[in-house]
Amino acid sequence: MKSIARTFAIVVFLSVLAACGNTWTGVKKDTKEAAQSTGRVIEKAGEAIQDKTR
Repeated sequence: MKSIARTFAIVVFLSVLAACGNTWTGVKKDTKEAAQSTGRVIEKAGEAIQDKTR
């Protein structure tokens, strides 16, 4: 019975570690995409200001 409990605990622990790794990967990806999107918005705003001041 102890070996089943130990095996179950190990599986749960490894699952939690895998989930944390996936979450961190997702956070990095989302941050990168948000930064790129912000850059595009700033670029478009700059172009709009340049067009208005001509």
